[in-house]
Amino acid sequence: MVTAACGFADPGAGAPPPLPSAEPAALASEQPAPVTTAVASPAPTAEPQPYSRIRVFVAAEGPYSGGTGELYVLESSGRSEFSVVAKLPMGGWPHNIAVSPDGKWVAVADRSSDQVGIVDPVTLKEVARVKVGKQPHGLLWQPDSSVLYVGAERENFITRLEAGTWKTLPPLQVGVKQHTFAMDPARPNELWFTVTMDNVPDHLRVYDLTTGKITQIRTTDVHDAYFTPDMSEVWSSSSGFLDKPSDRMVIYDPIEKTVKGEVRFPGHYPFHTLKPLQDGLYYPKDTSIMLLSNHYSTEKGRNGASLLWVDWKARKIVDETPVGIQPFHTTYDPVGERVLLTSNVDGMVNVIDWNTHKIIQKVAVPKPHGIVSVGLP
Repeated sequence: MVTAACGFADPGAGAPPPLPSAEPAALASEQPAPVTTAVASPAPTAEPQPYSRIRVFVAAEGPYSGGTGELYVLESSGRSEFSVVAKLPMGGWPHNIAVSPDGKWVAVADRSSDQVGIVDPVTLKEVARVKVGKQPHGLLWQPDSSVLYVGAERENFITRLEAGTWKTLPPLQVGVKQHTFAMDPARPNELWFTVTMDNVPDHLRVYDLTTGKITQIRTTDVHDAYFTPDMSEVWSSSSGFLDKPSDRMVIYDPIEKTVKGEVRFPGHYPFHTLKPLQDGLYYPKDTSIMLLSNHYSTEKGRNGASLLWVDWKARKIVDETPVGIQPFHTTYDPVGERVLLTSNVDGMVNVIDWNTHKIIQKVAVPKPHGIVSVGLP
């Protein structure tokens, strides 16, 4: 079996049962047809103002991958160093994380138990654990924080959870297995999703939440897809498999939903970026730079993984911050102007100064993958 770089594997059994407060979702065959009633298009939630403290949540993947199955909680006041303040048990294999735009909820996908845990980021209490599709992976919030979308690598539907009640709403029947999501907060009716785990044509698609129509974009070999910092383009990384690195990225017009071009970053393997409605409440003010986690670098004597600082308009890498093996997700601290990046194999959260691009701290977290940040007063 080929193992995906995002950790695709058979997770096995042994995960804890749902919490009493959870309301299990139906299986795919029992799910009702998708609702295609018009969906309101609210203005994006106003960006929360930075607070004096930043709390960061990190998924420490489970024993199946050498982690602890916990949600690590880091905290910093002002520009002080981050320290571990709590470890919350989350089941067998916590993987991806997404924080609601209003900062009230942190969702954690547990791939081994087919559940999503919901954590209150202030009280650090898990308020619900909900059964979803098999091997949940992609997580994304509606801009008004009303709905959480959950993708599954072994299901042909997208689960929708109602925030607060955590009831499962009618699912989105998409006919393919999904990997990651993206959305422009200004266009909340368009849910972009990638198709990495199915051998089908057109690996990038858009679900119109108003009409139920799915647009298939004519492209192949898509791993993750994300908007540029100003939301004017969509980029996708390729492959997503550990033994099949790719330097190829495809660029799309988000309005026309067509391919605009392709760029190569020789000697690199770009992966994920800082994604709205998923990776945190805050984003750098400089929208000319797009951050890309990079699984290896070989050019100009650089060896190993890194964080790429990309001038996306010029289509070029302007700087590179070497980090540990297999970097995945990033989040941003607006108080200290720091980027936090997980590197999975060496078990570190790399704290990187936005202005100097230098690592200023490393925090040990076993097998870290998903990461989000929340501001606290």
